[in-house]
Amino acid sequence: MSALDLDQLSDYLDGDQNEFGLDFAATHGFLSAIAVGPHYEAWLNALFDGNQKKVPAQIIEQIKLWLNELRQNLANEDGIAFPFEIEEADVDSSLGDWSVGFVDAMFLNEEAWFTPEFEEQLVDLTLPIMVFSGVDEEDPQMESFRRNGQLMDELAEEIPDNLNELYLMYHTPA
Repeated sequence: MSALDLDQLSDYLDGDQNEFGLDFAATHGFLSAIAVGPHYEAWLNALFDGNQKKVPAQIIEQIKLWLNELRQNLANEDGIAFPFEIEEADVDSSLGDWSVGFVDAMFLNEEAWFTPEFEEQLVDLTLPIMVFSGVDEEDPQMESFRRNGQLMDELAEEIPDNLNELYLMYHTPA
């Protein structure tokens, strides 16, 4: 099996040849949601909007390796390492793009994520991600969060720990 090559992935995902997928940061967010959340079988097809057969095989292999690495890091209690600085506390940043990818993947499997058992905790743990994703642009509370730079910095810092909590929530026996 080949080694994970983030440079190759970044070049492809952020390049013009990527017609169907998310950019590099958003793909990492998407894969992070797949890794921490409940099982979702159709993730790869969804990632490329139903066009995975048009994506080079080596890119598909690299994406699968990337997801496996994320899952292994979570299982080893190492958490998810971001391939960019998460201190960019702004919706228009790599963290904003990452959050869009995460939210996209989460809502693909919405019924499994939003179970009555986990709903309240899920809302709390995903609030920073929702704020950075830019969803609910019309929500005055979300907009007030986005205008507060210090709060945005604090929310950004919460995301890695929240990902670990989400992973434990969905992957630890009851």
